[in-house]
Amino acid sequence: MSAEPGPPAPPADDQALLERGHEAAVIDGALAASARGEGTAVLLEGVAGIGKSALLAHARERGRAAGARVLTARATELETAFAFGVVRQLFEPLLAGASPERRAALLAGPARAAAAVLEPGPDAAVIGDFAALNSLLWLAVNAAEDAPLLLAVDDLHWCDPPSLRWLAFLLPRLAELPVALVAAARSDETGDTGPLLNQVATDPAFTVLRPRPLGRSAAGRFLARTLARGEVDPAFVRACHDATAGNPLLLRELARAVREQDLPTDAAHAGYVVDLGPHAVARLVERRRNRLGPRAQRFAAALAVLGDDAPLADVAALAGIDPDAALRCLEEIGYPGTVRDGELRDGELRDGEPRAGDDSGDGRGPRRVRYVHPLIRAAVYTAVPAAERARLHRRAAGLVEARTGDPARIAAHLLHAAPAGDPHTVELLRRAADRSTAVGAPAEAAVFLHRALEEPPPAAERVPLLLELAEAAITEDIAGAAGHLRTALRTASGPVERARIAALLGEAATYVQPTAQAMADLEEAVAALEREDGGVPAQDLRCRLAATMLFTAFASRAGRAELPERMPALRRLAEREGPGARMLDCAIAYQDAMTGRPDAAQRARRALSGGLLETSEHTVTALALALAVLLLAEDPGAMPRLDALMADARRRGSLRILASVSTVRARGRLQAGQLAEAETDAREGLDAARIYERAGLRTTVLGPVVRAALGDTLLLRGELDEAGRVLRGEGPTHLLGGPRARLRLARGDAPALVARDALEVGRAARELGVLNPAMVQWRVPAASALHADGRTEQARELVAEELELAREWGAPAPVGRALRALAALAPERNGALELLRESVAVLSGSTARLDRAAAQADLGTALQAAGLGAEARSVLRSALDTADGCGARPLAERVRAALRAAGARPRRSALSGPGALTPSELRVAELAAAGATNRVVAQQLFITPKTVEVHLSRIYRKLGISARAQLADALRG
Repeated sequence: MSAEPGPPAPPADDQALLERGHEAAVIDGALAASARGEGTAVLLEGVAGIGKSALLAHARERGRAAGARVLTARATELETAFAFGVVRQLFEPLLAGASPERRAALLAGPARAAAAVLEPGPDAAVIGDFAALNSLLWLAVNAAEDAPLLLAVDDLHWCDPPSLRWLAFLLPRLAELPVALVAAARSDETGDTGPLLNQVATDPAFTVLRPRPLGRSAAGRFLARTLARGEVDPAFVRACHDATAGNPLLLRELARAVREQDLPTDAAHAGYVVDLGPHAVARLVERRRNRLGPRAQRFAAALAVLGDDAPLADVAALAGIDPDAALRCLEEIGYPGTVRDGELRDGELRDGEPRAGDDSGDGRGPRRVRYVHPLIRAAVYTAVPAAERARLHRRAAGLVEARTGDPARIAAHLLHAAPAGDPHTVELLRRAADRSTAVGAPAEAAVFLHRALEEPPPAAERVPLLLELAEAAITEDIAGAAGHLRTALRTASGPVERARIAALLGEAATYVQPTAQAMADLEEAVAALEREDGGVPAQDLRCRLAATMLFTAFASRAGRAELPERMPALRRLAEREGPGARMLDCAIAYQDAMTGRPDAAQRARRALSGGLLETSEHTVTALALALAVLLLAEDPGAMPRLDALMADARRRGSLRILASVSTVRARGRLQAGQLAEAETDAREGLDAARIYERAGLRTTVLGPVVRAALGDTLLLRGELDEAGRVLRGEGPTHLLGGPRARLRLARGDAPALVARDALEVGRAARELGVLNPAMVQWRVPAASALHADGRTEQARELVAEELELAREWGAPAPVGRALRALAALAPERNGALELLRESVAVLSGSTARLDRAAAQADLGTALQAAGLGAEARSVLRSALDTADGCGARPLAERVRAALRAAGARPRRSALSGPGALTPSELRVAELAAAGATNRVVAQQLFITPKTVEVHLSRIYRKLGISARAQLADALRG
């Protein structure tokens, strides 16, 4: 939301807060709310110099006065590629100043993985992207355990993407935490992170404040106070106000120039400021710089290159002067007017306090320094010739390497240095990329690796470097990654190396944008391997390539026409041993399941046997597809395997694995009639897909698959409007068309329209070679609509085809559904009864509980119509128990109506008891009943402790209990 300033408030006592009473009040309100445990976010947005930083300083001061723990950060242009740079500014001092006991408490639970982000080193752990985001969230939760937390972030428009992603992850959870976020961003500058920044800045959690320029009266008061000369001539005030457009920073710099030159502030001298215009700061800084001596000019340039909070000794070394001269340069430049003390780090002491190993020259001067405003630094920086800037950045990288050894801080300078063919520079950039990848920031790794290629590297390192760059870029820039991979393909030295590159290209295509070119590259690589005897490693790689070809074909139409003639050779290839062969088994099993081959499940079991396929981001597609085949075959071992894989995904913290596994498990739970659990898994998969989208990533399959699962789940629960919202939007027809057709049937849409849509799903499925009715369910809704539209014969033909294909596949659920559909089209009552009895019998051996309940509902209704009331009531009561237990409200209400028609008095649906719990409440209740504390429940479900408390209060009310110890018995009913 946006909070525009109201009428100007009376002048604040603080010079920096003139006409900022409204904004200050909103910030004070946000701090008060966070103290009550109601986290709030405030975004200060405006042009440079409008007063955002002053308001941020006000927030910090008021936060400290209120007892909040204040963590601060300021993004800079120099560090936009520094993964989690802003996050590290916020939390590193917190950990560095903590006692061992406090540190252990801060890093307790999921937060322990945050150490890998905040304390990078050669031995730091490698964590997944989701683990990084979640661990930092829990670090914030732990930090706010004993006092409210204020996160103050300046210059958000320069924030590095991983830190922005973390803020995007935090914002939806903020309202339930004692945490306030106050951030400032320029409205006229977004840089390369524009789309991601826009998503963060427009989050509903933010209250947006846009400070207005100072009015002329306030400008007069500002000048009078700053110049300490009493009243300033109105003509001079008007000239200053016109030249600066009421911008407080420009007014301050102008006042400083007036004071330095002892300029009279009367009407006669108003013309001095008229020519400054909108570029006042740059012009004033340039005038001031031209008056400096050579050493002070070099010092000013060095500080601009090193950036915020640079050690004074490093600024002196970069400028080529001694520490004593550096202190004199500070005075000459303007300390503290132009340059001020920087933020101290890692337990450094304040000025004037003794410091071990002090390198400032006198043990008393500012150890770290910065320009007072980014505009001033930018004006100095741009005045330095480009070639000289590049030279200074390369020397600065050496200074940072000697002082900290932090690869990311070193690389931040190397990005701005001119290429020089230096192998050590390449090594440093690759090291920085490794650390970015290790904390789940591959896009930032790609920036460093791209610069390493420009250096350039030694010839022998070029192809490996291209591969590293492609792997890092692949999730965010598929076109760029494909270009790097194809360059590597052209320059690779042998077929094995070329095959590995092609496999990466194909894997990328599987996830994001399958193309005919990707398939051609894979085919060429396979052919090259077939021509060369590379031994066992090459044979295994050939299997992996073949699997990747199939994955690419599943996600697009590329190469699908040739699949039938290729399959015999692929089956022979999969008879080898090794991980690649088992991955190929997964792909073949899924292809066979699509066409309805009954031995697909046996091949999927072989693929998963022996533990050859270890869980990783490179194997998760294969594992997920094999488990999907077992679910379609109603294999009882599929769900335990998925549960184990989900636990492993949470432990690893990989968003890709978590998204894939939760999506497949949602389908399994939906099939089993576990609607509450299916909704929980589907929403988790959807959240993961949305995190991808918020990060600017693209997927062609994952999002639509999980939307289809969630839409079907909501449809069975009777939440038609929500199902419609989930299913709305673009997506492949064969994935989303079936649920949409079933939704239209449930809404009572015109049969002709429903039939048209369902038949279109069938056309799309056939084009992709999907014949198995267990995989894409379109014939039954099409037949139902055709029958209602008077085209019964066409409907019977479709259902007969469905039944034949279902029997060939062999799983009970599709056979039972087809028999039930055929009964609805039977011309005689007795024929319908026999078909329904067979449907119920077949489904009695199925995991598809709701399909069985629906068949029982139809059978009970038919029995009642045939005058067999007692049997009808028995069958209907069984159907009602299942429908109620699964939470399928529309089916339950239909069965209740049938029972009443049969002369029975059905029990009412549960308004209390376990059946009344929502999916989220049920999961919380189960964990709490098993002994988990609120904090552990929150950590396992990736929610906040306050959300757990809210859930438990509702759970107690619905279950009619008052204590945690009663949960287990209450859930058992």
